[in-house]
Amino acid sequence: MLKRVMISFVLFVVLLAGCSGQELSKQQYYEKGVKFLESGNANGAIVVFKKAIEKDQNYFEARYQLGRAYILQGKFDSAERELLKALRLNPSFNDAHVALAKVYTMTLKTDEALKEINLYLNKTSDNPEAYEVAASVYAVKKDYAKAEEYLLQALKISPQRASSKIFLADLYLMKGDVRESERLIQETLAADGNNKSALYELAKIRQKQGRQEEVLNVYQKIYDVDTKDISAALQLGMAYLQNKNLKKARALAEDVGKTHKDRPESSYLMGTVYFYEGKTDDALASLQAAAKKTSFPGLHYYIGLCHLAKGDTEQAISEFRKVLDMKPGMVQPRLLIASIYLKKGKAEDAEMEIKKVLDIDGKNALAHNLLGSVYIALGRGDQAMGEFDRAIELAPGLVDSHLKKGAVSLLSGDAQKAEEEFVNAVEIAPELLNSRIILARYYFKSRKFDQAIRTLKDGLKQSADDAVLYNIIGAAYLEAGDKGNAGTNFRKAISSNPKLFQPYFSLARLSLDKGDKEGAVKEYKKILDADKGNVAALLMLANVMEVDHKDEEALSYYMKAKEQRKPQAYIALASYYQRKNRGEQAVKVLKEALDLDPKNIQVMELMGLIHQAGKNYKDALAAFRNLKVLSPEAGARRTAGVHALMGDYDRAIMELREVLAREVNKGVVLGDIVALQLQKKSYAEAEKTAKEIVALDPDSDSGHLVLASVYSENRRSQEAVNSLKKALQLNPKSIETRVAIGRVYMSDRNFPKAMDVFKELEKSNPQYAPAYFLQANVLELTGDRKGAVEKYKKALELSPDYAPALNNLAYLYAEGLGPADRAVDMAKKAKALMPGDGNITDTLGWTLYKTGRYDEALKSFEEAVQYLPEEPSVRYHSGLAYLKKGMADKAEEQLKESLRLGRKKPFPESEEAAKTLERVRRK
Repeated sequence: MLKRVMISFVLFVVLLAGCSGQELSKQQYYEKGVKFLESGNANGAIVVFKKAIEKDQNYFEARYQLGRAYILQGKFDSAERELLKALRLNPSFNDAHVALAKVYTMTLKTDEALKEINLYLNKTSDNPEAYEVAASVYAVKKDYAKAEEYLLQALKISPQRASSKIFLADLYLMKGDVRESERLIQETLAADGNNKSALYELAKIRQKQGRQEEVLNVYQKIYDVDTKDISAALQLGMAYLQNKNLKKARALAEDVGKTHKDRPESSYLMGTVYFYEGKTDDALASLQAAAKKTSFPGLHYYIGLCHLAKGDTEQAISEFRKVLDMKPGMVQPRLLIASIYLKKGKAEDAEMEIKKVLDIDGKNALAHNLLGSVYIALGRGDQAMGEFDRAIELAPGLVDSHLKKGAVSLLSGDAQKAEEEFVNAVEIAPELLNSRIILARYYFKSRKFDQAIRTLKDGLKQSADDAVLYNIIGAAYLEAGDKGNAGTNFRKAISSNPKLFQPYFSLARLSLDKGDKEGAVKEYKKILDADKGNVAALLMLANVMEVDHKDEEALSYYMKAKEQRKPQAYIALASYYQRKNRGEQAVKVLKEALDLDPKNIQVMELMGLIHQAGKNYKDALAAFRNLKVLSPEAGARRTAGVHALMGDYDRAIMELREVLAREVNKGVVLGDIVALQLQKKSYAEAEKTAKEIVALDPDSDSGHLVLASVYSENRRSQEAVNSLKKALQLNPKSIETRVAIGRVYMSDRNFPKAMDVFKELEKSNPQYAPAYFLQANVLELTGDRKGAVEKYKKALELSPDYAPALNNLAYLYAEGLGPADRAVDMAKKAKALMPGDGNITDTLGWTLYKTGRYDEALKSFEEAVQYLPEEPSVRYHSGLAYLKKGMADKAEEQLKESLRLGRKKPFPESEEAAKTLERVRRK
């Protein structure tokens, strides 16, 4: 037996040696390549055509066929290169023009494609394939009438040509003429019932008709006709997956894996099955195994989806870009790229991607819906509404558009329209939690608590999902002021699903509201018992300890949060160090964060801001220039801000002017330029720039708002009001503009008119808390502090977490217009809501000072000075605290600084500050 094996091996070696000695001619390689192409083996064809070309670099026929093979592989750059070489070698080789036209069509270079196909047709007018290629160019250009004309010409030359009929059927299907499309396909199948291309088109027709079972049947027939057609297996598998029949999809994938085990498509199909089963790692492994052997759009699309599911957005974008390189007309990858950009805060980049989708498919409802979201992010509410309307018009059942349209209506002050859209969303899909939750949130924000709670209770199903609803029911009760029922429902949420952490946070908030810090800490620690690395809970514990001036414990929790290696934890710790005037440590922490994620825009921006706060302008500029690479608009705006702080307003303006040439929000950047020109007191230049903003979009109110700010700053109050009234004509529902009119009257000390505006705002928007807050501001300025207290209280009834109202009311209470202990509680709550606000930090210090808690007060004042070093009142308060602590030298230093700053910026306590300083000096 062994001897026979050895003889066979020797014979094999001899035969192999004989074969290797037989060098094929260029013609033999060429003929072999053509056979590979006819069998669909593009890889094999490429290898042997290259061998033929090695023997004769001027073999233009081989270069032409090599170009065709590259087309089959989707390698259009390589195809174009070989076809152009073929034409250079033989300019009269007409067939190359047809192939080149195909390449240009696939890469959306339609003008070049038409040029090539016309060169061919000018010489040869009886080739139906050429007319099909011409039709495909016009189809890409969306000139369907012209495409139809060329296909009919192809059929005139060859009436029974199946490919022309199938193409024409596909064209009719794109135009929405399903009946005529099906007629042509049935006619083709009547002549040849096993025509796979016709069957594939029939599957598309059935898909369009929503007849999913028949789609499966058609793909099954294709697979039965040719079990070697792995494309049919893939389509059948995808159809199973779309119908959520994972069992059949897996069985098919396993069968294909056995019959086509060496084909990458089998790994691709199994990878997609894993993906739909939620096994992302297994999916990625299978798909990447396929990618080692082949490359096609669907493969890279699913690899991108896997990376997206794993949170690796940069890698996902890279894969989606590969899809678009191969198939530029594919819209879904571009929409996903746009969604990623939007989530990363790159709204301008998202807008650019979506507009490319709409250039390809102007009736894509999802694209219009996503563009609406982008416009919301860019603050362009009117345009957002237009996009949502278009999305709903194209797809009336698109719940997301109704929800977003409702949100924009709400922001514009049209509460009735908002409610209508939210109700529509719930009625379209009552089983969806998201739409029900949004409607409920609208109700309780509108103070319609009974309707909110009823809407939520209607969705209860006695399942783990109830936890979300109970949590929001609790929030509704909390908004209504019923803390007892709020707590009950938060506890029900925990009973329904102990792993839902939000109710624990809500119970902690209830504890904090009543001053029970220990109760809050217990709730946060329950979260950590279940998830010891929960960053949000660790940061909340750190915040509680910091507000309570337990710095060691606060730092301990910040450090534990940082150990989880999440960007928000690094940012929180760095911000803490900055508040403690430890800028170097803050920067060190942020450098660690950038080592983990070198492209984190938030971290880059904070690093620059910390350098800026420390007047380390050189390093601030370096940080913001790095930011500019990733986010040109944000980087330029921050860089300009540093130059402005350095007093170089011209350089700052130049930075902003330069970035206008990029894809940025020009209105926002020009607005920054206006602000700088106002700081220079270059009112004429500022007015001119503001008018540039108006000219960008004459139908938008934004430019008129900026122009009004210029007039107001230049004490041209009437012109400011006139500009605001023009803005109001363009956007009659704008609350922002009404507020601005009132503020102009306030700055002009025309308090009666300001109060009239704010009362009218209250009348038209009774649930709008700032309307009462602004009235309170006017009352304070006119000396009616008791009246101001009542208005602040009303604002807080409507919005208990409205930090500015909490701050101002706390200050008035500390001044004797309310309970002093309540003042401290409100100031602490405001501080927790806005920890980095200097004014709020100062108010907290003042409430502590007025209640005799001088150690805590001093810590708050020292922190406030870091935020507001140029604010004389903060320096004065700090001086008082030092005095109470017996630190006369430091007290004198702060009091002197308050008076120095007060010469540029008068403050109400200046007289008392001077008297106090005199007393300190006498001692």
